[in-house]
Amino acid sequence: MRTTEDTVMARYLSFLGTLLCVLGLAGSAYCTMGVLGDSAYFDAAKALSKYPGNVLYTTEFKMAEPRHMLLIAGAWASAPLGLILGSLCLGVSALLRRSSLHPS
Repeated sequence: MRTTEDTVMARYLSFLGTLLCVLGLAGSAYCTMGVLGDSAYFDAAKALSKYPGNVLYTTEFKMAEPRHMLLIAGAWASAPLGLILGSLCLGVSALLRRSSLHPS
C-alpha cells in the first residue's frame, strides 16, 4: 500500500536526481567553454613565454592563472559530482518506490 508521502518523496528525489545529472553536465560544458575561451590567460602565457624575465608579464600571468585553474577544476569536477549525486537520488527514489510497493 503506497502512502502519499512515499509517492511524493519518490517523485521529488527522481526529479532532483535528473536535475543534478543535467546541471552537472551543463556546468562541465560551461566551464570547458570558459577554459577554451580564456583569452586573458592565453595572452599572458604567450607574452610571458616571449619575455620570460619581465615583471609586468609575470604579474599579468599570475593574475589570470587562478581564474583559469578554477575553470579547469569546474570542468573536471562538476560532471562527475553531478552524476554521482544525481544517481544517488535516483537510486534512493527507486528503493523508496520498491519498498512502498511491498510493505513489510
